[in-house]
Amino acid sequence: MSTTNDGAPARRHPWPLLGRDRELELAGRALRDPACHGVLVTGPFGTGRSRLAQAVWCAAGRRGHPRLHASATPAARSVPLGALAPLLGRGPDGAPGLVREAGSADRPKPVLFLDDAPYLDPASARLVAESMHDGRLLVVTTTDPRGRLPWEEHALAAVGVKALPAAVTEQVLRHALGGAVERRTARLLHRATGGRPRDLEEVLDGALKDDALTWDGTLWRLTGPLTATAGLRALTQSRLRPLDAGDRKLLERVAVCGRLLCASERLTGAKRLVRDGWVRALTEGPRTVLELTGDLHREALLSALPSQRVRRILREELDRVPASGSGPIDLLDRARWRLAAAEPFDPQDLEEALRAARSIPDHGIALQLARELERLRPGPASGLVLAEQLLENGLPQEARAVLTRATQGTSLPEQTARAAVLRAQHLVGELRDADALSVIATARDDCADTHATALLDAAEAALRSRLGDMTAAASALTAPAPHETAGASGELWRSARIRCLTESGRTKDAVRLARHTAAGGAAPGADPATPALLAGAETHALAEAGQLVRAEQLARHGYDRAVESHAVRSLTWAAEQLGRLHYLQGRLDEARSWYASALAHGREAGLRSGMYLGMCGLALVAAVCADAGAAERWRAQARSLSPGEGWHPEAVLAGAWLAAVTGRTAEARQQLRRAVDDAARRGLHTAQALLWCDVARLGDVEAAVEPLSRLAVASDSALTAARADFARSLASADPARLEASAAALESLGTRLLAAEAWNATAAAHIRAYAEPAARAAVHRAMRLTCRDAEARTPGLVAPEVRHRLTARETEVALAGASGLSVEDIARGLSLAARTVINHLRRIRSKLGVKDTSDLRTALFPRPLPHTRH
Repeated sequence: MSTTNDGAPARRHPWPLLGRDRELELAGRALRDPACHGVLVTGPFGTGRSRLAQAVWCAAGRRGHPRLHASATPAARSVPLGALAPLLGRGPDGAPGLVREAGSADRPKPVLFLDDAPYLDPASARLVAESMHDGRLLVVTTTDPRGRLPWEEHALAAVGVKALPAAVTEQVLRHALGGAVERRTARLLHRATGGRPRDLEEVLDGALKDDALTWDGTLWRLTGPLTATAGLRALTQSRLRPLDAGDRKLLERVAVCGRLLCASERLTGAKRLVRDGWVRALTEGPRTVLELTGDLHREALLSALPSQRVRRILREELDRVPASGSGPIDLLDRARWRLAAAEPFDPQDLEEALRAARSIPDHGIALQLARELERLRPGPASGLVLAEQLLENGLPQEARAVLTRATQGTSLPEQTARAAVLRAQHLVGELRDADALSVIATARDDCADTHATALLDAAEAALRSRLGDMTAAASALTAPAPHETAGASGELWRSARIRCLTESGRTKDAVRLARHTAAGGAAPGADPATPALLAGAETHALAEAGQLVRAEQLARHGYDRAVESHAVRSLTWAAEQLGRLHYLQGRLDEARSWYASALAHGREAGLRSGMYLGMCGLALVAAVCADAGAAERWRAQARSLSPGEGWHPEAVLAGAWLAAVTGRTAEARQQLRRAVDDAARRGLHTAQALLWCDVARLGDVEAAVEPLSRLAVASDSALTAARADFARSLASADPARLEASAAALESLGTRLLAAEAWNATAAAHIRAYAEPAARAAVHRAMRLTCRDAEARTPGLVAPEVRHRLTARETEVALAGASGLSVEDIARGLSLAARTVINHLRRIRSKLGVKDTSDLRTALFPRPLPHTRH
């Protein structure tokens, strides 16, 4: 990856043409059709018509067609043959150059790339039409939806282009920026531009210039607001010119209101604006609603409107949309318009709009409405709602002040309990776990109300389950009965119950309960973070049940929903879950990006817990990739946050793998065994399986087989069963058993574990002198690791290298390959420096290498190009 002077990945020019495979195939097929005269690329503004047409033209050139190029412009339209002037130099026979070039019969027809055909002057249009009609010329041209071609009688194959979907926009950004892009950043850029490549490039240039888009060492992310650049405003205004006055007024009204009901008198203009790509039409029951296709186009349009006209439009729409009998979306629209027009609120209407914002959810507008409600109707009830929204929007310090006011002003048990739960969540976010539990305990001691006590019990169970203390969480899961419990306490209860079932090995029951809970929908008035808690519990259950793909889909959906609803706190948790899932899958590059996102979102939301988990995850990935320096730095930063007593797998595994990568393999195994004992005390059965599996991966297979087998028998977790089978296969060293284990791990999606199993299979085949089978197994291992070329675990050491080296030499070689000095290796392995030097000399002799970089290549050969997928 090439980088700039500041270490950021270098941008790539030109931009990649992604997501257009179908259009390119259609165009190429048309040009190969003898009855076709060319290709017409149509589509709304900014969707990349010209870029696609140029790609089609270049592809035709690669197939042997001579290429000609001309541009039609409004300025040249009044000049006869102005657009084709560069192509019309006359030859000795007096014929125009365009005709002379096309007249050759011994080679493929020339292809003329003509951008914006509707601007072609009449003389040029006639000449091009004659050449096409005589079969001497193919044309690749473009037009917008309102443009009219000057030669409609000729057969041109129409290829339509649309804006890019969000997933393709993310790919384009990653390729264009030369590095990983935070998913929220990609989503926001897509929403800002509507997925139009031309506008995306303009906005991206502006964000880079304003330092709103920065490289944090791991991924590109937005650190400032996106704004409509001068270039985008100019583009938007130029695109308005073909619109008639009525369409323009309707478009301005949509821009002012954000969402606009498509009444019958607006239907014709709305259809034209949809066709032109300005707006999209959303069906909501019996009605149709219009909204702009790009957020920044709204800003560009509003910048040209006087503020008086904006307020007048808002007041007109407030009078048009009924104030009563409306659905939640209508209530929210009216609330937005009132805020924008600085119109006064009726407190009752404000409360209804706030409920609508929380139910949709949209925490950005909910925070604005909660502030307004607390101003109009101050008191504990308003304060608690405001505190919830402040926490969800990443403003914990202000939330703490609001909670203090709300607590002092209430004597109602349920309000006191809600305040305690919110305060506890805030304290957990600050890594003050003991204080959080103390707050809940104190509130329970002072409370005699049944409903309030149920909420506090459920909150304690949910909190303890998130901290990894399933034994204590199970004790807190008492009456009321789980399935009958309603409201916020019921949702907290179920999130804790799902985690307890998962960690006890009852993953099928956990998944069933999670699905039943999801089908019931969110409880009214619940904390905004509760859906994220439930989603996190379900994700964990699905992963341990062996449904890693489904777990990832659920976590991605939760992350995307948090982006759309402006839920910064939930965003942090979803990113951390995705980091853990990708680590389990062995997709280390993506795990690194997600952990970096969790760290960034945690900083933004004021969640020290999110920062801690992000740092631990980054340390773990760095250690597994044998980057001891980065792993040590991240781990030191994480420990500087003074974490509480919670159990987090990233923290435990990061320390063990850091010890392993620095040559202290025995110490790494000891750390894992101590963590197993701690996990057993906490009731973390599936976590024990994870830890014992890593003990086996780090060389002590015999010690791991019995406990893993016992855990597998006591659990229905597919992941635990696969880990136990992996350990037993390693212990047996039987090629057939190892191959079966590798295939099972691969089918689950645990790519790195599967690669290690295939590597062990190859080693077993080598010992049995079955060279062809060994090569096939190595190929399977390389195929699984080719996308994450940085993994450097002992299980990935080349089988032929393991065959040549002793166990001690392998330990020394791994430590040397990680870049450690002789003194550090000697200290980590409790050896004399001279002994280490002798080991390294023998290792280099056996492997035929000269230095550390050669040693790393010998230990971990990279896949050949043809094995990459």
